[in-house]
Amino acid sequence: MPFQTKTTTKSAPSITSNTTRLPISLVIDENHPAYQWAKKQSDSVNAFGHIGTHIDCYTKVPQHSHYTTDTIMLDCTLSMPGIGDIEKLDIAGKSLVLFTANLANNSYGTPQYGKADTALDSDVLDAILAKHPAFIFIDSYGIGAHGDEHISFDKRCEDNDCFVIENVVLNQQTASKLIQLDIQFDVTGASTGKRCEVTAIMSNMEQK
Repeated sequence: MPFQTKTTTKSAPSITSNTTRLPISLVIDENHPAYQWAKKQSDSVNAFGHIGTHIDCYTKVPQHSHYTTDTIMLDCTLSMPGIGDIEKLDIAGKSLVLFTANLANNSYGTPQYGKADTALDSDVLDAILAKHPAFIFIDSYGIGAHGDEHISFDKRCEDNDCFVIENVVLNQQTASKLIQLDIQFDVTGASTGKRCEVTAIMSNMEQK
């Protein structure tokens, strides 16, 4: 049986009855293999920043430590998007949310989680960045393949003032009702991966 991760699943109605707020950050406890891996690294401070829900900041950091953005969600459960899926999107200044169901279907840090193909094609990433989103969220390990591509894709985003936030906790219901994301992190943290507290703001209105 795989190790379980601590996630907050209790949602709370907001001040207005039309929305619900739900924490969707993935918290890793000290018994999880990812925690133990980070603890053993020579640069453990940097390693700890890259487990659980975090924002990658290799070359620059966002100007602020707290953002609330509108969202556009793409269902990527069957395949990652193509250029045609991006062309119709209005994502300038918003968070593009790529819902892959990798975390929902495979426990974080398992071989199955790491083997899931959730990488964007390079030209698709270019199409996304041309539309100037503020953030790209994904419920997986990243938007590029493990290794050099992972880091290079994140750096390309940063060059366009867009930042990637990985390993968020999403399911079909949350993703389908998502309208905004509340994002908080410490921009002064020493690691190139900075722990994020992310709250989903979901509509309570029935979809028509």
